[in-house]
Amino acid sequence: MKKFKVFLAVFVLVMASVSVFATGTKDDDAAPKGEDAKILVATITYTTEIEWFHILEQNYKDVADELGMELIQLDPNAKPQTQVDMIEQMTQRGVDAILISPVDPQVIRAAVEEAMAKGIFVLIQGQERETVPWSTANFGYNEKQMGTLTGEIAAAGVKEKYPGIKSIKLAVLGDPGWASSDVRMGGAKEAFMKNLPGVDVEVVIDYVLGSTIETSTNVIESALQQHPDLRVVVGINDDAAIGAVGAMQQQGIDILEEACIAGAGNNKGTWPYISRGEVLGSVDLNHRGTAEVALNAVVKLVNGDEVPGMMYIDMIKVTPDNLGQWYKGE
Repeated sequence: MKKFKVFLAVFVLVMASVSVFATGTKDDDAAPKGEDAKILVATITYTTEIEWFHILEQNYKDVADELGMELIQLDPNAKPQTQVDMIEQMTQRGVDAILISPVDPQVIRAAVEEAMAKGIFVLIQGQERETVPWSTANFGYNEKQMGTLTGEIAAAGVKEKYPGIKSIKLAVLGDPGWASSDVRMGGAKEAFMKNLPGVDVEVVIDYVLGSTIETSTNVIESALQQHPDLRVVVGINDDAAIGAVGAMQQQGIDILEEACIAGAGNNKGTWPYISRGEVLGSVDLNHRGTAEVALNAVVKLVNGDEVPGMMYIDMIKVTPDNLGQWYKGE
């Protein structure tokens, strides 16, 4: 009987040890994924109030569904600290990857580095590697090339509407909190001037926030008070271009005859403006291609493969000549 009790005590201890081990393995966040487990990705955009990001989020979802991924989509409403909080939440959640369109890259840097230290892949959208070298990888556009295309569109408008002009004023609307803004808008200014040889270009607005319709409207309204002859605006995005149209119209400027306004993004809401000639053109930023590049990169990283530090997406000009590829009219 005594031997039986000893045996029973040993048996209970062994089974208890097995139970603790099994429970620990099941709840261990560091345990490897099973072959059938879905890759879990969080996307944290700038703000879906800007149409371009709203469309990008839709494309993330479509591509993720096709790749069999699980997607968590978050919107910080253009608030840097909210974006930090979301990154920290997703880090605690233990997602496989986070795709971020930064509100302010430097504000989120510490949170990004913490996530990466815990084995999470962080891919940054819309930032050149030179300005944000601390992520797993970056994806987006060649910012200078995008600005170049926008500047070329505006310059072509000046040539058509003001042949033989000797001097002209230019407003450049960007986003000072976004490091790549300076690269993009620098490219726009350079291309605008390069394509108007012999014309004295005075940049009257530069390095100011004009990335939404509201901010653009306010900036151009104020600029027109000091420079009533301002007629050329290149914007960091299409919302900037739309805001400029509204501001000039409020001042009684004949947009079709006098204004040379260009943006970037090829947003759906901009198509009627391009069709009517109020905005001379935009740059198609290939939302689908952006989502494909980012999410396919995540698949490679999860599988242990390498990806380039900077992954670019192709862009093309959008003008009334090729607008029909996207817009069929109202």
